Amino acid sequence: MLKKVSKIIAISVVASFVITGCSIKPEAMLKEDVKEMIKKDLTTLSDVVQPVTKPISLDEAIDRGLNHNLQKRVKILETALSNQQLDLVYYDMLPSLTASAGYSERNNYAGSASTTFDENGNPRPLDANPSYSVSQDKERTTSDLTFSWNILDFGLSYVRAQQQADKFLIAQEKQKKVEHNLTQEIRRAYYQAVSSQDLLKRIQPMMVEVKKALSDSKEIQNQRVAKSPMEALSYQRELLDILRSLHTLESSLISAKVELAELMGLKPGIVFDLADKVEKNYDIPQIDMSLEEMELIALENRPELAESRYQERISEKEITAAKLKLLPGINLSTSLSYENSDYLLNNDWYSYGANVSWNLLNVFKANEMNKLAKTQVEVAKEQNLALSMAVLSQVHLSIIKFNQAKKEYLLAKDYLNVADDIYKLVEVENDLNINSRLVLIKEKLNHILATLRYSSSYANVQNSYGRIYASIGVDKKIETPSNNVNNILAIENPKVEEPKQEVPVVVIEEPKQEVLTKEQVNQETPIVEEAKNDSMIKEDDFYNKKFSSSIITIFEGEKLLVNNEEYMVKANDDISTIAKEKGVSISSIVIENFWLVEKNRVSSK
Repeated sequence: MLKKVSKIIAISVVASFVITGCSIKPEAMLKEDVKEMIKKDLTTLSDVVQPVTKPISLDEAIDRGLNHNLQKRVKILETALSNQQLDLVYYDMLPSLTASAGYSERNNYAGSASTTFDENGNPRPLDANPSYSVSQDKERTTSDLTFSWNILDFGLSYVRAQQQADKFLIAQEKQKKVEHNLTQEIRRAYYQAVSSQDLLKRIQPMMVEVKKALSDSKEIQNQRVAKSPMEALSYQRELLDILRSLHTLESSLISAKVELAELMGLKPGIVFDLADKVEKNYDIPQIDMSLEEMELIALENRPELAESRYQERISEKEITAAKLKLLPGINLSTSLSYENSDYLLNNDWYSYGANVSWNLLNVFKANEMNKLAKTQVEVAKEQNLALSMAVLSQVHLSIIKFNQAKKEYLLAKDYLNVADDIYKLVEVENDLNINSRLVLIKEKLNHILATLRYSSSYANVQNSYGRIYASIGVDKKIETPSNNVNNILAIENPKVEEPKQEVPVVVIEEPKQEVLTKEQVNQETPIVEEAKNDSMIKEDDFYNKKFSSSIITIFEGEKLLVNNEEYMVKANDDISTIAKEKGVSISSIVIENFWLVEKNRVSSK
């Protein structure tokens, strides 16, 4: 009988191992399953995106990024996971309540015999016919409910719960840091996309124009109309250099919108426009805080410092945990039990008790554990001080970079104004057939590059401005303050004087130019036919001019000074109607607005 049972058991064990080993095989995912998963992912990506119904402003781009950016959502889920871990730690402080039940069966009774000891303390041999007794059934059913509580574990769990609460707060600070970094990235990508959106519209037609010029040049060369083959080839080489520069510029700009879409959480391929455009004049933002205030705000609000403080608090609690580990463990327990045996007098009963355990070897390592915990606290304090110094340095550096970005913007603005004037002059000369087509194309390229440099410098101003608020740990949306360049905070470089810049009020894109004659272009000074108005005669020749027969170009939205009062130019205004409306002469308007002469807005008919 025993051999039969042993054989059955051996066969069962071997069969279980064979079945288990054969059942586990690497199975690649089916293509149909992968396609179904991809379909679900794309549907999810499309559903979470807020539809684009209007041109996107910078504030909307930041809001979209903070609400829909997938990396930000991962950080939110990590914070939620940390909060759930905190909830679980709370349960560790509770006592344990264990319920158990069991069933057992054997094929025969557990009969046993007993005997007595002899004088030497050895058991006597059993009789020839010993008497066997039974104290349990072949079938047994048991159940048990045990309540136990380890006081030492409760103390340690309480400390661990406090530490986990601090870790949850650290996760929140990390999420805040992700928001700051994401805002900075969106601001940078937004202004790159603004430049891309505007300049790509100008690059594409210019490419067509350059290719047309190149084709015409090759046709002229083939017809042997050019002066010399070298002249034609040099001309084509310069055109190809320009075309290569345009392709390089296009490559650097074409991906800007895709990067912005990714940061905003938009699925690639969604078409959207930006509300901002490349303007010729921007308002430079201002900062209304002193350096001392910014330092205090940074030390109070930076996520890294808050994280370091929580980490220091965790290390301090580790000292308490190390001390608790040295104490003896006291375990209190009580249980309620049941067994269905017919041989028991009481089938159910309860019991209770207490148990004390103490690892005596902890006494020898107590001092080392305490030193380790205190060293961790000191390390956390030193890290906090090092981070504080780094944060203060970042505040100072952000201000320096902001001031430097402002200087670069003003310089780029002057450069663009000069490039704009040169391009207008070359355009007029090209209309008069004074310059070649190549000169006009070159100046178009230079004007596009100057515009790119200008828009990039303003983007750098806005990035530096946002970096200041990121360095002090404060969320700040870009403001559009009043046009006051000189009130910008000048910290770390107070003695450097900024050149005063002329900042017009309204941007006029590609204004119409007055067409001049060839004789006027060759003249260094325009010929002015003076009107007879004896009341306006001055000693200087300039002030003797009455400008009644001059062409004075003004644009809608510009501000003029008329009798020391500002006048906003309207759509159908010209200089004569303004003079008539205000009851002044044309020359008095020109004298009060001398910048019209400086910008070549005054010319002879």
